[in-house]
Amino acid sequence: MKKVLITGAMGFIGSKLTEIFCNNGDMVEGWDLTSGDNGSVAVKKVDMGKEEELISRLKAFQPEIVLHCAGSADVGRSVQYPEMDYQGNVTLTHHLLFGLHKLELEDTRFVFLSSAGVYGNPKTLPITEDMECNPLSPYALHKVMCEDICRYFSKNYNMDVKVARIFSAYGKGLKKQIFWDMFHKSRETGRLDMFGTGEESRDYIHVDDVVQALYLLATTQSGHMIFNVANGEEVTIRKATEYFAECAGISGENIAFNGIVREGDPLNWRADISRIRELGYKKSMEMKDGLRDYYEWVKKQ
Repeated sequence: MKKVLITGAMGFIGSKLTEIFCNNGDMVEGWDLTSGDNGSVAVKKVDMGKEEELISRLKAFQPEIVLHCAGSADVGRSVQYPEMDYQGNVTLTHHLLFGLHKLELEDTRFVFLSSAGVYGNPKTLPITEDMECNPLSPYALHKVMCEDICRYFSKNYNMDVKVARIFSAYGKGLKKQIFWDMFHKSRETGRLDMFGTGEESRDYIHVDDVVQALYLLATTQSGHMIFNVANGEEVTIRKATEYFAECAGISGENIAFNGIVREGDPLNWRADISRIRELGYKKSMEMKDGLRDYYEWVKKQ
């Protein structure tokens, strides 16, 4: 049995991580900005922006594994309010890693949830973890800064740090981003009027598979620090929209793209997932099945 701390435990990914570790018999503590029951644990209200409060909580729990899911996760909002995104990502990660160091918890496995957004528009596909970072938004820039903090502690204090660059995650519980927006457009207009050309692409991964990959990163030994979390499959936004339209009963003539690429949005993604596969990762959810599952869930919200 391990003592596992999950920050952002009320969130989309954090809540599901608490479930998998609880089911494994581990002792799990969840932190978030609001307290509550996330279905698996009683989540504690912890303001990680306050360093003294954070260190006090760390000292009391003494985690052996930390999965840092807390943080701002809205690209558009980061463009509008970059200082808030900095506080929600860089400051929290800084405080948490410095807290572990101050308490001499260097043996704690620390898993940081980063983003494929750090790559920007890669020159070639598939995207490997060794490729240069080229952030296109304050959100992606701040994730790069968080990764640099992780490298600092790994290199200078030999801390056990893993970085998960998560690609386009979706699934039950996600109340934002492209498929959430598609649902509301379909209900309000009976159409799917989308940004971009439709030829932009993403590497989609269902949240259940994200959690599977993060569990492996938290519990498996590897000589690598950075991992792509994806399926290694390039799907155009047009194809993803058609999949969702099928779930919503919308015909092809009611799908349109305006040709405008929004600030911060990359063009094409497909990940090399050799590293995460070496740890035992296998996709469990096909995209069409995952979207049908998501559509049935979102109808009830």
